[in-house]
Amino acid sequence: MKISHKKEILIVFSLLIGSSAVILIIILSHFVTKTYTEPYYRETGLQRIAIIYKEAYQIKDIIKIECSQVLPVVYKKVPPLADFPVKEKKEKFIQIILPSILIANLRISTKRAKIIKLRKKLEKGKKLTYTEKRFLTELLKEYKTDTIDELLKRLNIVPVSIAIAQAAIESGWGSSRFFTEGNNVYGMWTFKKERKNKLKAKKNKVYLKTYPDILSSVEDYIYSLNVSWAYEKLRFVRLKSTDPMILSNYLEKYSILRKKYVKRVKTVIMENKLEEYDSCKIHPAYIY
Repeated sequence: MKISHKKEILIVFSLLIGSSAVILIIILSHFVTKTYTEPYYRETGLQRIAIIYKEAYQIKDIIKIECSQVLPVVYKKVPPLADFPVKEKKEKFIQIILPSILIANLRISTKRAKIIKLRKKLEKGKKLTYTEKRFLTELLKEYKTDTIDELLKRLNIVPVSIAIAQAAIESGWGSSRFFTEGNNVYGMWTFKKERKNKLKAKKNKVYLKTYPDILSSVEDYIYSLNVSWAYEKLRFVRLKSTDPMILSNYLEKYSILRKKYVKRVKTVIMENKLEEYDSCKIHPAYIY
């Protein structure tokens, strides 16, 4: 039996939101990135997440979150947030992007844990199985390195508070056209003229990427931090500390504002108490 990261399945379940029980019937979209066999997952020990894909056309369509058990909702369409009061806009923006950040980090953590096990196995002089070799080779290629040590430096999570703060800055808390029209949370540009999925900025000739959903945007952002030469120092420091206030110091190349941008990231984190979200988890019922 072959399965994909994002299977097309029908899930009927109850959610307790506020004081009302809501029955949701959700079809997870069939968006295949890589196809693996069931033995592949058993042997690598990778966790899978039953992602709920949702289109939110109105603010009422956004699902509330509970930090200790966040539902893995990935939005394919988001409503404009620009005209809402600041407090409500920030609340809804976090509800939109938090699940995707947690999903992206969980995927990375699972792969990282497996790579650490494989390194220990090799250090003991044991041979890797065909599936383990394939898993390792694919990740080395994806993260553009040829050593396990460098891979572990790159294959690592981004603190949730930093990811939310940068998303807030780059999208104006969900107010930007690129966020609502292209699911572009982090202002990621594209310099490839032949790229089909892009939006042109109104006042200049640059193009920004568009994504099929919020998760794709989040994963592209994290991948950039994990691979780009500009964040090499961040990756090194991250091996010793996950403190967002420390790691933020190495984000100056993300913006032409440099040190002012770093200060802004820290301010957004502190003023909005974003570190509270660093401990949030995906609901365990959706991890298998």
